[in-house]
Amino acid sequence: MSGQQSNVIDDGQTPVKHAFINPAATGNTAAVAAVAGKRILVCGVAAVTTLANTVKFQSATTDICSGKPLAANGGYVLPYNPYGWFKTAIGEALNANLSVATARGFFIDYKEIF
Repeated sequence: MSGQQSNVIDDGQTPVKHAFINPAATGNTAAVAAVAGKRILVCGVAAVTTLANTVKFQSATTDICSGKPLAANGGYVLPYNPYGWFKTAIGEALNANLSVATARGFFIDYKEIF
């Protein structure tokens, strides 16, 4: 096959990268900066919040996963998945979008893919 395929995700050579963010405001917070010509493929997430909150991820400002309602002092984990849980559009940043201003933390495993 010639060319680069966006449906080829786990080639065994694409390194997994890690990000940590600790946003404290509502709305979008940059989680992973945009990379020209590439998508951000989210392979794992751990999220916690101190107050009840709805958390979702966006490709720039477009939702790429459903909002996850979390209870106070709650959280969730998407375990490592080499094929990814969701991905951004080409050349767009991965943003975390939060409904309530409170202390929270995110650990994100991701790959930069074509």
